[in-house]
Amino acid sequence: MKRPAKESKSRSSRSQTDPSKSKPTKLRIIGGTMRGRTVIYHGEDFTRPMKDNIRENAFNILLKAAKGAICFDLFAGTGAMTFESLSRGASRAVAVELNRRAVRYIRETADSLDVTDKIVVVSADTFRVAGQLLGPPADDTPWIVFLCPPYILWHERLEDLNAIIRTVQLNAPPGSVLMVETEKTFDQDLLPPGDWDRRTYGGTTLGFIEPAQVCGMNL
Repeated sequence: MKRPAKESKSRSSRSQTDPSKSKPTKLRIIGGTMRGRTVIYHGEDFTRPMKDNIRENAFNILLKAAKGAICFDLFAGTGAMTFESLSRGASRAVAVELNRRAVRYIRETADSLDVTDKIVVVSADTFRVAGQLLGPPADDTPWIVFLCPPYILWHERLEDLNAIIRTVQLNAPPGSVLMVETEKTFDQDLLPPGDWDRRTYGGTTLGFIEPAQVCGMNL
């Protein structure tokens, strides 16, 4: 299932469209201290932003989990989940994105929102850096981890995505939450076992798990 010669992409396949024809647009931050402020979206097909209503529902479920946590947005795309987490009280964030244009827009948004001191933008292949980023933590600050890759990767790179999930389950401090985003038609029972809370909105299913329970069992 693993295809070493093929790089992971941003939240959708790389676009072959002419960049000059793309019209940047904006997404709004749903809640928190930066509510109503905007996240720059470049408008290209290689990124698939989560719809506002799904993002709002996601954070309604997460409730206070983001407050004081470290956010890891592993296929960041526009960075909307990163900035939403910071708006809702995350202490800092790590946004991983492979596409260089998307990385530039994330950094521009961070500058416009004056949160550059709270965010590290990693321009890299998530599959290559996840193990290092999600290694044993230096302290017990909880994590909030978003695993929202291009849907095709749940079929082409399932083994590698499950390895990331298991790494979070193994290393995340108590109080952490992992959220995965898949197509409704994808069988989330193929994910590593655990007490998953699954919610479906239209053609999208979100799965939530608190890996701290696994971490505690390993102590």
